Amino acid sequence: METNSFDMKKYYENYSALNDEIFLGKEIVALPQKYSENEYYYAKETIEFVKYCTQYQKDCSVTIAEQNDIEVRSLHSFDIWLPIVWVASNVLLPFAINMVSNYISEQKKGREDEKAQVEVSFVVRTAEGEKVLNYKGDADTFKETFEKIDINEL
Repeated sequence: METNSFDMKKYYENYSALNDEIFLGKEIVALPQKYSENEYYYAKETIEFVKYCTQYQKDCSVTIAEQNDIEVRSLHSFDIWLPIVWVASNVLLPFAINMVSNYISEQKKGREDEKAQVEVSFVVRTAEGEKVLNYKGDADTFKETFEKIDINEL
């Protein structure tokens, strides 16, 4: 896992569907992955993840940034490709991580013996600006990796 700064303005400068208004009053927003200079997409799991959060995680609102004409790509493997998860404050980060961890557990039900990789990024708004936490690794070690993070040091 790696942590670094994230320039939200630069991220969506070429993506007309994203703007500051999308984040107003939101706690957690699923953002598309940047594919090339002007191309963005959502992995198929994005829709499933947001539906899962809406159905089972009533304590916090999760929404998709772009509702119209989104490009969804299906990646054909057991790997779990999640969206960029924008979190309104570092206080909500543990909640967002727990939602992703629960989603991973649900996806693995009945396939516990199969190896799966997870790719997800959390963008967290802090007093100093946005920070990004990238995880690309084993699904079975996702939760324990994030349990080691001190959110006060972001």
